[in-house]
Amino acid sequence: MMALSGRQGSYAQLADKLYASDCRIDTLRKGQLLVEVDHISFFKNNEFSSTVQKGYTLPGFRLQLKAGYYPLSCIKLEAGAYSVWFWGTTLYPAFAYKEISKWNGRDYAHNVHVLPYFRAHLSLSDHACIIMGDIYDGSSHRLIEPLYNPELNLTSDPETGLQLLYKTKWLDLDLWVDWMTYIYKLDTHQEAFVSGGAVRFKVNPPESRMHVYIPVQGLALHRGGEIDATDENVQTIMNGALGAGLRWNADGCVLKYINAEFDMAGYIFPKGRTFQLERGKGYYTKAAVQLNDFNISTSYWSCNDFVPIFGSPFYGSVSTKETGIMYEKPKMLYLGADYVRTFGKGFTFGINAEMYYYLSGKRYSSATGLYQSPAFGNNTNFSIGVYLRMSPSFLIKQY
Repeated sequence: MMALSGRQGSYAQLADKLYASDCRIDTLRKGQLLVEVDHISFFKNNEFSSTVQKGYTLPGFRLQLKAGYYPLSCIKLEAGAYSVWFWGTTLYPAFAYKEISKWNGRDYAHNVHVLPYFRAHLSLSDHACIIMGDIYDGSSHRLIEPLYNPELNLTSDPETGLQLLYKTKWLDLDLWVDWMTYIYKLDTHQEAFVSGGAVRFKVNPPESRMHVYIPVQGLALHRGGEIDATDENVQTIMNGALGAGLRWNADGCVLKYINAEFDMAGYIFPKGRTFQLERGKGYYTKAAVQLNDFNISTSYWSCNDFVPIFGSPFYGSVSTKETGIMYEKPKMLYLGADYVRTFGKGFTFGINAEMYYYLSGKRYSSATGLYQSPAFGNNTNFSIGVYLRMSPSFLIKQY
């Protein structure tokens, strides 16, 4: 038996099968001590030629080695180590990858980036769970791509803090706090943490022939602290999205489902106004078709002054490649295809290809105050990746 039922509903196949973690407790494992391995090898090549983002390649792997123990049927404890390795380098940022800021740009760890790993998972009922320590992160939150770039599943440190999971017939709820940077008195950098929430209201059961759902998502990144010794002001940046989705479950021999979803996204910088763009919005329309192990998806994105916190830069109005460059009302078309195959429990192989194509938009330079042409340099950007995830577990002792 599982203490918290698995998630259903539509989501990108690669993120759901390759990146997301099972957030259930197996009540039949009471008294078991296990050794668990969670490993992803990846080779991802980003051919980005526009002015929005630089191209780069990610060759390496992510590895978690941990022991798992079920002292009770409603509690699971995990402890071990997390590491990420990139082929061809011996230097790694010493701080959380999602919080690499100007104050720690010269701090590096040699040989490999290793962090301690600990998770305490308590099932309060068949519907609710509390997680402390390393939470179920990344694609497990099921955020839309303008809010969360799936590539962070490969490169970012695990999210650590507190999480509440609640699931019923009509509702999926995920609330969390990810404490990214801790400070002591007179530290020379700010503390940083993220508060997040993802709610899915299910109008009818997910296994219905025509399933209707309403997703609500939000992120708030806070930088500040009262005991540091910096002259930087307190900042809070927020992203959010509200949408509606429709999934037709075909369950045929080849065609599995067709999904369509529309989301309205928002950005606001309400505190610590040091950035030119204080608020913005975006509109996200996506569709996907599942054919056996193949998934074909497309989306259309348009925005005005939108800045993603953790989303892909292609969904933003600010260039991460050129300083002082912003885009006025960009419109973008996304095309993606992936193949994901599971070879038994805990072994998954995936390939994906993506294209980001800008349809229109103007480029503005804050340095000169002038609009520039062409807006994006090259409108077409490609990415292709190959992945292998292995997450076996081995029973050591049954107490």
